Amino acid sequence: MVCPPIPTKKNNPSDDRGEKTAVLQGDQETLKKELQKAKEQEACLIIIRGTPQGHRFFLTQNEMTIGRDPAADITVADQSISRTHAKLTKEGSQVRLTDLGSSNGTHVNDKKVNPGDSVLLEKEDMIRIGSSILKFLPAGELEILFYGNLGSAAHQDPLTKIYNKGYLLEALDAEFKRAKALHTDFSVLFFDLDHFKKVNDTYGHEAGDYVLIEITNLIRTGYLRPKDIFSRYGGEEFVILLARTNAQAAGELAESIRSAVEAHAFIYEGKRLNVTTSIGVAELRTGIESPQTLLKAADKALYSAKTSGRNRVVAAS
Repeated sequence: MVCPPIPTKKNNPSDDRGEKTAVLQGDQETLKKELQKAKEQEACLIIIRGTPQGHRFFLTQNEMTIGRDPAADITVADQSISRTHAKLTKEGSQVRLTDLGSSNGTHVNDKKVNPGDSVLLEKEDMIRIGSSILKFLPAGELEILFYGNLGSAAHQDPLTKIYNKGYLLEALDAEFKRAKALHTDFSVLFFDLDHFKKVNDTYGHEAGDYVLIEITNLIRTGYLRPKDIFSRYGGEEFVILLARTNAQAAGELAESIRSAVEAHAFIYEGKRLNVTTSIGVAELRTGIESPQTLLKAADKALYSAKTSGRNRVVAAS
């Protein structure tokens, strides 16, 4: 993030000092919030080399497997990785990595972990499995947030800094396969902004960009779990992938987002803009046999929300 230059007033040095102090205080408050948020984060692995680069896998369970199998807790799309390659086990505040007899081996900082052997991971250890490299970060590290914000330019929407459509489709395919293999819940939210063209036509495209950035920050920081995948589908359309979430929980989240957007003060050049959103909800259920079918079901529900009056949540039937 590039910080704007501190404004100065040449004619009044005391005003200049006051403005600088305010900016510094604001930076300190932001840092405090980021540090607190970091403390709440689980340990994680970040893909440094491989697909999707920059993706974070949070270690939310006491024992998690890594492999290319969709049923693995951490699935890495790399054909040189065994279907069940390695295991991560929490031991208090530490994490142990064990090779599960993988074909091409597991390496930590270029040192091979023999089949059946294990190693306690330390901060910034580099784990090589197949042709992919993952970086380990312990729980509570501020760098976890940095990587989450940085992501990969190839998978990031340049305006809103959330995932783009290309990454969404990759993630949708992987999460769909995982949910099918594990027989777990999986839901999708598909939503857009009501009468967004009117905002652009009335206030200009810069106002429209402001709304898109503001709404993504509102949702990303206030309503999503670290493992939820939030992406800009195109224009004013957005998609959220919710692993291990059934239709009821997804609908409740959608309603929380809808009401938060309606209540939020979108202020552009001193004017409050009226912004609302319509949301379609769909869950993986019998009859949905592909990721595309699930996404279309959510899109169809969104269309119903739009045609039935907007500013509402509709679940796929």
